[in-house]
Amino acid sequence: MKLLIVGAGYVGMALLHYLKGKEHEIYVTTTDENRVGLLKDSAKEVILLKSSEDLERAVEKCDGMILLIAPKNKQSYEDTYLAMARRISSILKERKKPFYLLYTSSTGVYEGIEDEWAREDVVLNPISENGKILLETENLLLECATTCVLRLGGIFGPDREIEVRALRLSNKELPGTGKEPTNHIHQEDIVSAIAFCLEHHLSGIYNLVNNDHPLRKELYPLCRWNKDLSHNKKNYKVSNQKIVAAGFTTSMHSI
Repeated sequence: MKLLIVGAGYVGMALLHYLKGKEHEIYVTTTDENRVGLLKDSAKEVILLKSSEDLERAVEKCDGMILLIAPKNKQSYEDTYLAMARRISSILKERKKPFYLLYTSSTGVYEGIEDEWAREDVVLNPISENGKILLETENLLLECATTCVLRLGGIFGPDREIEVRALRLSNKELPGTGKEPTNHIHQEDIVSAIAFCLEHHLSGIYNLVNNDHPLRKELYPLCRWNKDLSHNKKNYKVSNQKIVAAGFTTSMHSI
């Protein structure tokens, strides 16, 4: 497959490393001219995105896309996610040939649910504007191609260790009681799941989180908790059973 990777950040760079030498013909985009040299050894072509036309030409070269975008600096969710989804939707509506799209979303779309377990078929009504934008982005992308959406839990891994974050949050006051379950996924498992979805041509929505859900106070034992602070966290665990039933197994990275 001629595969376009949009978003060469924390997960994207790990994915490029994994796919190097595999059967796919890789194209990767960047909006930073200074990163072209860094990326050129990981792909057949590095495409500098300066306009919608650049993205359209990139899509035309390929049979599929992995969309791994995240806000940069003070960039808004609307500018990051929804604007990109609208551009991609507009491009793919004109396409005659089949196209495979994989998008990494967030379990943040589940905010506000009252269920103990967050499963892919639960009715969603996000509370925050960002949550609403994440859900609208998913819906747009699901309509414009053969699309697989992976809803990721909190990402950890090399240079994003939970222990380091816990030290940074020491003695800080956080919202909640600390008894809220957490939902995390390791960088390595995200890359493996993307490869699995490509191999099996999965479509639809899949949660991607660890099997275990330690309480926040277990991960951040030196924090102070304040249940009166406004926050959107709920006492739900995100279920990974749908992707497990499809045959994927996480590597059980401990937190």
